[in-house]
Amino acid sequence: MRKNKLQIALTALFGVLAFCFWAFVRPELLMERESFQLFLFNSDYLTERLSVPGGFSRYVGEFLTQFFMSEKTGACILALLLMAIQWLSWILLHRCLPAVAEKLLFLISFLPAMKLCYLLCDIDVSMSLPVGVLLTLLLMALLPSGNTKSLSASLIMIPFGYWLAGPVALLLAIYQLRFLRKPLKKVWVVTESMALVLLLVVCMWGSSYFVPYSLENIVKGIDYVAIQRDKAGTLEMMEYDYLQRKLAWEKVLEKANRVEPKAKACHHIVSLARFYQHEISPEELKMSLYQPFTALTSTTSSMMMSDLFFQMGFVNFAQRTMFEAMESTSNYNKSARALCRLTETAMITGQYEVALKYISILEETLFYRRWAQIMRQLATHPEGIKNHPKYGALQKIYGETEDELFI
Repeated sequence: MRKNKLQIALTALFGVLAFCFWAFVRPELLMERESFQLFLFNSDYLTERLSVPGGFSRYVGEFLTQFFMSEKTGACILALLLMAIQWLSWILLHRCLPAVAEKLLFLISFLPAMKLCYLLCDIDVSMSLPVGVLLTLLLMALLPSGNTKSLSASLIMIPFGYWLAGPVALLLAIYQLRFLRKPLKKVWVVTESMALVLLLVVCMWGSSYFVPYSLENIVKGIDYVAIQRDKAGTLEMMEYDYLQRKLAWEKVLEKANRVEPKAKACHHIVSLARFYQHEISPEELKMSLYQPFTALTSTTSSMMMSDLFFQMGFVNFAQRTMFEAMESTSNYNKSARALCRLTETAMITGQYEVALKYISILEETLFYRRWAQIMRQLATHPEGIKNHPKYGALQKIYGETEDELFI
């Protein structure tokens, strides 16, 4: 009983540390993940996800990611996910190696969760991977204890698990090797495991004929890692984007004073912060925007520049840069953040039918639905925009001034 309490306490401590890491050390990664996707509550979206291998883990991963709008909520979700992976790893290790000391196995059980936590620090690694690992571990835990029964169940679970979780279902085939501890059956057990691996290979090869992805992408996991890497942006960009979204202008300047930013988009955000802190005039802010489109080097930088242009009142440039961001999101996802900005720019520029198109999409989300419903009222009654504290002023500026050309 004392051992169980100690193990539970250590797992809880691991969860607390994971929460603190994501909530206070890397909150920008959580918010950027949410920015790079659009989770919709409709049957077409669900069907599209379930029609490819690993689609269920992708669907669940994206469902969880939508809560990352709040970094504290996102950190809590990730902590619980990593704790579940660690605890299941401990249970399965104990089943596979009952002769090994429990303390050693318990310590080893933290390694998969810690590795996944490290991998998730790369924005190109999606939530599909840890969700897929958790689903596979759950299937492994459900396998019968007998050799023959486990083999029979694995023959069913591997194709099923592959379609649910993707190629991480390889763990199910390897798990058959736990019977190597039984004497006189080692050759037979290895043969069984190799046959299960071959079954998974056949499943992956066969699925390549039914889904619009290359065999290489299927083997790697369709959504485990971004197909085109390094499009999201650097950690520096994400940190500045996080601060400017929080309107933490003092922290932007403090960060820039400590270490000069490398990315051009970050320099522009520093200029915007200096303007809000009354260190430079509007004219000086405009003059600092020399060749701003050379700063559009990633999805994050495009979103940063769109926010900057929108706050400066250059609606067309805000729209254009957010289009750039939308088209550069990883794995051909759409972005709820981008759709919100495009809705705003369409409303200000009088493109109400376009705005309603974006609004109808956002109404199928969880956290943007209420905002979209408010925007629908404005789009269907555009005369009310004049009295809106933000859009009314921007629409007036847009109608009375000529377009700026930044070179």
